[in-house]
Amino acid sequence: MDATALVVGCTIGVGIFRSAASIATHLQSPGLVMLVWAAGGLISFCGALCYAELAAAYPKAGGDYVYLTKAYGPAVGFLFGWTKAFTERIGTIAILGFVFAEYLSFILHYDLMMTRIVAIGAILFLTTANIIGVHVGTRVQNFLTALKILALSSIIVVGLFSGKGNPHFLQPVWPAAWQGGMIPSFGVALVFVLWTYGGWAESTYVAEEIRHPERTLPWSMLCGLALVTILYLVVNGVYMLFIPLHQMPGRPLVAAEVMQAALGPVGGTITALMVVCSAFGALNGFIMTSSRILLAVGRDHPLFARLAHVHSEFDTPAWALIFDMIGAVLLVCAGTFDQIVTYSTVAISIFFAMTALGVIVLRVKDPDAPRPYRVWGYPATPIFFILAILLFIGDVALMQPREALLGFGLVAAGVPLYLWSRSLARVK
Repeated sequence: MDATALVVGCTIGVGIFRSAASIATHLQSPGLVMLVWAAGGLISFCGALCYAELAAAYPKAGGDYVYLTKAYGPAVGFLFGWTKAFTERIGTIAILGFVFAEYLSFILHYDLMMTRIVAIGAILFLTTANIIGVHVGTRVQNFLTALKILALSSIIVVGLFSGKGNPHFLQPVWPAAWQGGMIPSFGVALVFVLWTYGGWAESTYVAEEIRHPERTLPWSMLCGLALVTILYLVVNGVYMLFIPLHQMPGRPLVAAEVMQAALGPVGGTITALMVVCSAFGALNGFIMTSSRILLAVGRDHPLFARLAHVHSEFDTPAWALIFDMIGAVLLVCAGTFDQIVTYSTVAISIFFAMTALGVIVLRVKDPDAPRPYRVWGYPATPIFFILAILLFIGDVALMQPREALLGFGLVAAGVPLYLWSRSLARVK
């Protein structure tokens, strides 16, 4: 239950409350909107199947970092760890902290300076909770995940049973005429969908702290992702019952508008509370898992050896947690965290594809490793996931070439650091 709650808690962040407007910019058919969410769930599910085999075979803290290192060597593992932990993850923690404080300000009415202070306070509080112990962190995560599911469920129940939705907004279900431009538009919409689904592999990062990881990790990812996919599909159906697709692009706070239409002014406050709970839960989950990536990197590379230190009393990666906390707090103060996450998205996606390819590589390279779980539909499943991610990267690179170039630049910045770390290892 703890591992599944971690998957659900990290996957359901703030995207589901805001991405509908962005998707409606590119797709103006209810059928296509539901199809793109189903496609995102399918792609993520195939990725989860690949990660499940690797997690069961190599149940070590660090997730992707462990699998990439075993499949391709320490250089690739280091570059992933650098890109994931030192840029994308710290930026994500900062963003979630800020979004939590921003939506709380909608209720409590404080200014921007206080928003930053509250964001920093949330990061400090949850970091302390996770230093005290993984059981404290998981208890917090389980409670917040339950609130998230309750939040999305309330939108579904209110939307479906208030009697104020309009089924005519769902007509026509499919476009009257199919055009060639729909395919690239579908691909761009998929960018927002896959971003919203991100988080399904989070339980792999705490593999060493999970009982029976060879059985627990695959089921935590698959059960967590199945629950999230169902919630996402139904919630988007409710959105379209209240707001016509052609009006949605100019109304980014779709969830708030749905609740306000169903319940009146109090609906806005309720929605703000939902986002507060969702952001806080995702913040706790990412603080917990990000430190385990740093733990794995520190174990293998002398340059970051201090980050592998485990607290003698609490048995948690305290230094890694503190490092993430300091980096995220600095980004909250600087206000540049959203740019860092944007630049690293494309680069991180490449590592996702390489991890799925690692299923095939490691079956050849390490055939004797115990594999209590084997990916369903091998090798079609990992190949499908790899092709889907490559198409996703290509579409983003075409639509946002500067961001893609900067993302690759972040990966390249890790090369001299890796060489420096290798030189330290030779000296020792």
